[in-house]
Amino acid sequence: MKKHLLPFLILFAVLFPPINKASAQRSVFSFGVTPHYKVNGYGVSANFNYHHNPTDYFQLLLIAAFSEEQPNSTVKFPFEDYLANFGYFTTVLTSRRKGISIFFGGGPSAGYEIYNDGIIDTSFGIQTPESTFVYGAFASFEIDIFLTEAFSMVIPTTGIYHFNSEAEKMKLLLGVGIRCYLN
Repeated sequence: MKKHLLPFLILFAVLFPPINKASAQRSVFSFGVTPHYKVNGYGVSANFNYHHNPTDYFQLLLIAAFSEEQPNSTVKFPFEDYLANFGYFTTVLTSRRKGISIFFGGGPSAGYEIYNDGIIDTSFGIQTPESTFVYGAFASFEIDIFLTEAFSMVIPTTGIYHFNSEAEKMKLLLGVGIRCYLN
């Protein structure tokens, strides 16, 4: 009986690493939705990911963020950011046994900022800036915690720098969301 089982064990040992490696990448595409906390405001983002191998992926991130700018203690005005980020992410750390992966990535960022609902106003000697297109770069850490084979909880921390923004050159978005892997 042991002699007949030995060839099957050898065959299983030879085939197991490729099977494990093939199932490590859950799918080629994934998407997610994440609500964000932002200084003096909030936001929401949708991301679309293309996983070209088990450890790296390209990401298109669409963000809508709403907050108030307060240049001094007497003046406050609302502003909105509508951004598109395109980035490349790579694995920093992964634990398949615990179902956690940490990714780092970044890339270009562009969008449109609307100040004070598009109304230019001067109050207390400070003029609200004009709405404008913005461009820059972003960097992000993402913690991906697998819930099931198709869903995971994602915790992104994203820093965005826009060279020509008049209200906030640097933005920090913190969030917790859900990601779905398409099979």
